[in-house]
Amino acid sequence: MEQNNKSNGSSQFLAPQNLCGQTLLSIVGRGHSILADIRILSERVPPAFLAAAHLDDKPEEDTAPSGLFGYFSAPPKPTKRIDDEPQDTEDVNKYVPFLFDFSYLHNPEEWEANLAIIPQTEPSQESLADLEREFAINHKSIIEEFYNLFYLIYEYSVEVNQFASDLSKGYFIQYTVESVLLDGDGRALLCEAVWLYGVMLIMMERFLPGSIRERLIIAYFRFCGRDGDISRIDTICKLCKSTGVKPIKSGSISFATDKSFKYPMEEDILFARYPVPIDLVRNIVGALMSDDIYQQASVFPNIDHRSIRLSRQASMLYVILFFDPVVLRDEPGKLREVVDKYFHDNWVVHVYAGLTADLSLEWNDRFPAAKSALDNALVIDNVKRLHIQNAKLIGQCMAELRAYLTMGILTDKFVLDNKHDLLNCIRRCNIAARWRILHRRCATQEYREIVCATSETLTTDPKLEGDFVVTDAHVVSLLLLSSQLEMQLKEIIRDLLDKKENIWVTCREQASEIMNDLAGYFKGDQTLARVSRHDGLISWFSAMADEICELTYESGDHFTVTGRRIQLCVQALEDVEHYDLVDRDVQVKSFLSEARELLLQMARVVSMNETICGDIKWISDMSYGIESVKSYVTIIHTRVIKDPSNVALLQGFFLKLSSSLDGPVERLKQLNSPKVGKVTGYYSSELVSFVRKVLEIVPVSVFGLLVQISDIFERRLLGLPKKVAADQLITYAQMGERYKLSLMTHEISMFADGILGMENLLVGGVEVNPRKLMDDGLRKEIVQHISELMNNILQFDFSADAETTSSMIKHHQSSMKSLASLSQRLDGFQNALSCIEDFVAINSSKIWHEEVSRIISYNVEQEVNKYLLKKVLDSDSKFQSKIVPIPKFPKTQNEPSCINFMGRVMSMMVKITETQCTTYSLERGGWFMSDDGTEICGLKFVSLLRDSIGVYGLVGIDRLLSYRILHELHRFVKFFKTNVSKHGVLLEQLRDGLYPEWKTPDNAISIYAHGTRKTEMLMLPMLTCFRRVGQAQLLRRMIRFELQRSARVDAKAIQQAVSTLNASLLSSIPEFKDAPDDMKKLFETTTAVGHGDPMDTIFMATDPLEGLPLLLLFFVITYVPKMKYDPRYGALSKVKFGYGIDGWPIIAGAATVLKQFHPSYAKSFLVYIGQFIRVSVQTYAEKKAKKDENSRIAQDLKSTIVLLRSLCDISNLPPSILHEHVPQYLLEMCGSL
Repeated sequence: MEQNNKSNGSSQFLAPQNLCGQTLLSIVGRGHSILADIRILSERVPPAFLAAAHLDDKPEEDTAPSGLFGYFSAPPKPTKRIDDEPQDTEDVNKYVPFLFDFSYLHNPEEWEANLAIIPQTEPSQESLADLEREFAINHKSIIEEFYNLFYLIYEYSVEVNQFASDLSKGYFIQYTVESVLLDGDGRALLCEAVWLYGVMLIMMERFLPGSIRERLIIAYFRFCGRDGDISRIDTICKLCKSTGVKPIKSGSISFATDKSFKYPMEEDILFARYPVPIDLVRNIVGALMSDDIYQQASVFPNIDHRSIRLSRQASMLYVILFFDPVVLRDEPGKLREVVDKYFHDNWVVHVYAGLTADLSLEWNDRFPAAKSALDNALVIDNVKRLHIQNAKLIGQCMAELRAYLTMGILTDKFVLDNKHDLLNCIRRCNIAARWRILHRRCATQEYREIVCATSETLTTDPKLEGDFVVTDAHVVSLLLLSSQLEMQLKEIIRDLLDKKENIWVTCREQASEIMNDLAGYFKGDQTLARVSRHDGLISWFSAMADEICELTYESGDHFTVTGRRIQLCVQALEDVEHYDLVDRDVQVKSFLSEARELLLQMARVVSMNETICGDIKWISDMSYGIESVKSYVTIIHTRVIKDPSNVALLQGFFLKLSSSLDGPVERLKQLNSPKVGKVTGYYSSELVSFVRKVLEIVPVSVFGLLVQISDIFERRLLGLPKKVAADQLITYAQMGERYKLSLMTHEISMFADGILGMENLLVGGVEVNPRKLMDDGLRKEIVQHISELMNNILQFDFSADAETTSSMIKHHQSSMKSLASLSQRLDGFQNALSCIEDFVAINSSKIWHEEVSRIISYNVEQEVNKYLLKKVLDSDSKFQSKIVPIPKFPKTQNEPSCINFMGRVMSMMVKITETQCTTYSLERGGWFMSDDGTEICGLKFVSLLRDSIGVYGLVGIDRLLSYRILHELHRFVKFFKTNVSKHGVLLEQLRDGLYPEWKTPDNAISIYAHGTRKTEMLMLPMLTCFRRVGQAQLLRRMIRFELQRSARVDAKAIQQAVSTLNASLLSSIPEFKDAPDDMKKLFETTTAVGHGDPMDTIFMATDPLEGLPLLLLFFVITYVPKMKYDPRYGALSKVKFGYGIDGWPIIAGAATVLKQFHPSYAKSFLVYIGQFIRVSVQTYAEKKAKKDENSRIAQDLKSTIVLLRSLCDISNLPPSILHEHVPQYLLEMCGSL
C-alpha cells in the first residue's frame, strides 16, 4: 500500500543518498521476496517428502514397526495439497526409506548401514540404491532451492540484528534506534523489518512443517553434500529443527489441509532460536502502541473505526510480541492496553497474504497474561453484541448500495455533490465485510456458533431482528455490490480529474454569462423585459461577471483560497436575492440559483484531487481476504448459474482483489529491486488462478450443455444420406431433437455473452482477457473430458489364459470394440464442439487438434519416464500446464506396469502379437493366429487405431515402441558385457577354428556342435531380446505405413513438401549431430507423414562387442531347427504351436541389433552364415543314404536361406552382398530342396 507519510524527514530518510534508509529499505524488500519464495516453494515440495513426513503424523496407538524397517509396512498415504493431481501412492512411497529426519545426524553410519540390510521380501539393496540415485538426479535442483531458502531466512535474521547493532554503535551518522523510530518512514520500515522476520518463521512452520524441513536438509546433506556447501548445515539445522507441534484438531476448521489458517506452533521456542535484541523489540512495541505509523486518520477518521485503521499495526504487534514472550506471560497490564486499543472488537488477525490467526486459540494457557486480557473482551455477550452490530451494518449497507447502484444515479454531478456520503458508504461496507469475513474463520466453537449462520436463509439481506443470521450468500452480495460501487466511483472520479479543467472553464463561462445576461436584463431595453433600468444592479452584475472570470485554479493559489473566493461569490449572490427588485422577479431568482450551482460545482471540482483515489484504495483493501474469499466460490457459481448476467458484477470484485497485491511489492518498487517481477508474478498468478476458478463456472456450464449436444449427435440424430425419399423427410427431420439442440445452443450463448462482455482486467502485472479465460476454461473441460474418455475406454483385460486361440481372438475383438467406441465418442464430441463454436467465439478445430496433441504427447512423455533415469517431471514438461492441466489417473489393476492409456494401448498391441500364438507375415502385412490363420493385427486394426487416437496417437505409440526397443538394446548390451564376455576365450577358439571363413573347415560339424553346446545358456536371453525388439520394429513399420497412407489421402501436399525438403537436406548434409530445433521439428513432421524406414533407426551408440557376429551364428544354428517355412504366410513359422518363436520378429530384431554397430558386424555375420550354408550343403551331399537326417538337414538348410534372404531384405541390403558369400546358384538349388 502506498504510504501517507508526508514529512520532510520521511522524504529525507528514503533519499537515495541516505545509507541508513536505503539499507533498511533493502532489508524490508528482501523480506517480502523471501516470503514469496516460501509460498512458491511450498507448492513444489516433492510428494515423496510429504509421504515421509506423514509417518510422523501417525497416531500413537499405531503398532507398526519402528525404525528403518517400519518404512516398509503399511505404506503411508502422502498428504494431499489443494489442487494437486492424484499421485500414485506406490510410486511415491518407494522413495520413503532413504528420506531421513534429523535422527539421521545422531549416527549416520548406522542409518546408511541399515539400508544394506533391508528384509529380503523388500527391494534388493541394488534396487534401493538405484531408486536413491534416481531420486537424487531428479530432485537435486529443488532440494538445493529449499536449502538456499532456509539459509536466506537465517541471513535475514543476521541482517536485521546487524542493522540494529550498527544503529546502536553509531555506524549510521545521526541515526539511532530512537531517531529512526521518530521518523515517519523509518518507524514504519523498522517495524516491518522485525515483523517480516517473525512472519517468515510463522510461514515456514505453517507451509513447510518441521518433518518436511528436516528431511529436505538431510536430503541435501546426503545427495548434494559432495557438490554443495555444507559448512552452514549446523546453522540451518538449528533454524529448521522441528518444534514437534502438529496442527490442532478442530470440528469447524481443517488446519491440516487449509494452509490459510494459522494454529498455535510454539512460537516462543521458534522465535528464540535466532532472536532479535530485546531492547529493539520493546522500542518497536512502544512505537506500535503509541503511534499511527501509517497515518490513516484521513482514511478512517471515525473513532469507531480505530481498530480497522490500526489493523495492520495490530498484525505487526501480534507477531512481534512473540520475540518477547515474557510480556505475553507475565505483564497483564500491557496486554490489557494492547487488547483495549487493538482487539476490543475483533479477535481474528490477518497475519500476511491471507493467513489469519484466531487470538482465542493463539493466546491460550501458554500466555496467561494475554489470555486474561483477551478473556475480558471476549465474553459471550460482547461477541453477540458485535455480531448484531455487524449484521445491522450489513443490512444498512445493502440498502444504500442498491440505491446508489440504481441505473442513472451515479452521474458526475451526483458524485461531486455526494462525495463524502459515497466514501462513508464504502467505508461502512468494507468495515462490515472485513469483520464478517475474518470472524467467520473463528476456530473457537462457542464464538463460531454466534458469528456463523446456523439456519439456511436464502434471503438477499440479513434479518434485522431475531437471531440476526448472516450467511455466506449475504457476504457475497455485499462484496459484489460494494466492489461494483467502488469500481464505478473510481472510474467517475478519474474521469472528473481528467476533465477537471474543462468542467471549471465551462462552469465559469456559464456563470459569467448569466451575470452578463442579468446585467443586460436590468438595462430595461430588451423587448420582453418588463423591468425598469437599474444602474446599480447593472454595475453589480457586471462586476460579479468580472469577478467570476478572474477565478482560475491555474493561478497557483491554494485550493482553499480559490474555494474561499467562490464561497464569497455564492454568498454575494444569495445576498443580492434579498433586494426587493430581485426578490420579486422569479426569472432572476432562477438565474441566480443556477449561477450559484455552477459556482458550487466549480468549488467541488477544485477540491477533487488524487488523494480521493488513494483513500478509496486504502478503504477497499482486501488483502486480509485473499484466501478467505476462496470459500465463497461455490456461492458465486450458484448465482451465475441462476442468472448469467451476474458475471458483470465480478469485474469490480476482481479489481478489488487485485488492489490487495500492492502490499508485498510496494517496498520492492521503492527499492527498484529486480525481484519485483518475480514477486508480482507469483501473487498475480495466484489471483489470476482464483479469477479462473470463479469464472470457470461459465465454461463448465457451457461444457455440460456441450456434452448433451454431443450425446444427441452420437445416439439420436440420424445420419443424412445423399438422397432422401420424400415420405422419409419427416423421419430424418427429427424436429424434437433439433429443437433441443436450438435450446441448448441458445443457453450457451447466454452464458458466453456474460463473460465475453467483460472488459480486460489488469491483475497485478498480468492483463486478464475474459475471452482468453473463456477459451482456457473450455480447453480445460475438453482436456478433462477427452482424458477421461481415453482412460476409461482404453482399458484391456488380458486374463491368464491369454495364450489360447479362443482367448486371443476374444481379446482382439474386445480391443477392436473399445477402439471403435472411442472413435465414435470422439467424433460425436468434435461435431458438437463445431456446432457451438460461433456462439462462444472459438476455433473448435484448432482447439481440438492442439489439445488432443498435447494430451497424447504428455501421456507418452509420462509413459516414457519408466525407461528413463532422469524423469520428466510435471514442472518440467512442456505439455503440462497449470492453466489447462492434463489429469493423471491411477494405474489399472489389469495393467499395473502401464502408467496411462498410451502405455496400455502399446501393451495391448504387444500382447495380441505375442510370438507364442501368432505368426507375422510381411507379404500379408500383419499378424495371424498360427493354427487357423485368423488375422489378429493387420492394416484394418491399425486403421481403426488411427481413427480412435488419431495421427498424434500413432506417432506416440511409435515413440513408445522406440523407447521399448532402446530399453531392450541396453539390456542386451549389459547382458553381453556381463555374461558373454566371460566366454571370450571360447569365442576366440571358435573363431580360430572357423578361420578362414571363405573355406570349409574339415572339423566344422564338431566346431558347430561344440559351440552350440557351450553357448546354450546365452541363447534364451538373446531370443527374448530379438523377438521383443523385432516385434516392436514390425509394429513400427505397420504404424509408419498407416501414417503414410493417411497422409497421402488427408495431407498430400504436406507429405510431398516434407519429402522434398527431407531429400534436399539429406543430399546437402550427409551427416549431422546435435541437430538444431528446426531439424527436430522436421524429423517429427517426417514421422507424422510416414516417411522413413524404422529398420534404419540407430537407437544408441555403444562400444564394440567382440564376438557378436559369431554368437549370432550359433543363435541361428540353435533356433533354425525350431522353425520351418510356411507358404501360407511366406515366412518362417514355429514348428509347434506355443513356442515363443517366430521368424520375422527374430529376423527384425537381429537386423536392428546389427544396425547399432559398424557395418562390418553385419558383413561378418553374413560371412559366417555363408560358411555354415556351405558346410550344410556338403554334409547333405555326404549323407544321402540316411533319409531322415537328410530330410532334416534339407529343411534346416532351406530355413536358413529363407532367414538369410529375409534379413537382407528387411535390412535393405542389396542381393550382391549376399551373393558374395553364398553363390546364387547355391541359393536357388537349396531353395528347391
